[in-house]
Amino acid sequence: MMGHATLRFVAIACAGLVFSCTDLAAQSRQDPMAAKILLEVGTRYKKMPGFSAEFTRESQDIKGDVQSSTTGNILVSGIKYRLKTGTTTLFCDGKTVWTANKKIKEVSIAEYDPEPDDITPERVYTFYKKGYKFIFIGEVKSGNTTWQTIDLEPENLEKEISKIRLFVDRKTKEIRKWIVFERGSNEREEFVIRKFTALPKVPEKELRFDKAAFPGYKLVDLR
Repeated sequence: MMGHATLRFVAIACAGLVFSCTDLAAQSRQDPMAAKILLEVGTRYKKMPGFSAEFTRESQDIKGDVQSSTTGNILVSGIKYRLKTGTTTLFCDGKTVWTANKKIKEVSIAEYDPEPDDITPERVYTFYKKGYKFIFIGEVKSGNTTWQTIDLEPENLEKEISKIRLFVDRKTKEIRKWIVFERGSNEREEFVIRKFTALPKVPEKELRFDKAAFPGYKLVDLR
């Protein structure tokens, strides 16, 4: 589950970078209000080369009651990222994934080999263009913030995900929350961005696995 959750977090967090006028306007079957909002989100994010974020991830039952909760932070540049959550630090360079587990002092090394239907960082540029419907649900006010909610629904009813609900800040046009609904499951995952920072450049060394930073860890090569 951790792998899928990680891919979803990175992909949807990056989603604001990829909504473009041409792609959305060309899909006349889409909800025009949803397309307009996503275009505005894309305009906000399109020049962002990288970002860092602090987040909370919750597993919830169908009523929205929290079953488990974790916090973490992520640093992203293109398809490369570093994610820290709990006792785990994960590095991905688009080809290889290093997963360092502090609790057992072990680093597993594996090929970056997502499933065909996984929404991964490199696929985030294309996954929504075909096979998804955009639906504007409405606006929800919470405190001083008004959220514009949009559902992304796969047209293929056999996909693992039944829908992804995005919450866009009406004022800033930032995606700050999303909920992933599993098909045929009574559980869902909610991701909330607690702090988001756009970065003009991400130092390469921050994204690279460095064995020297994990002294005493056992390396397990699964490739």
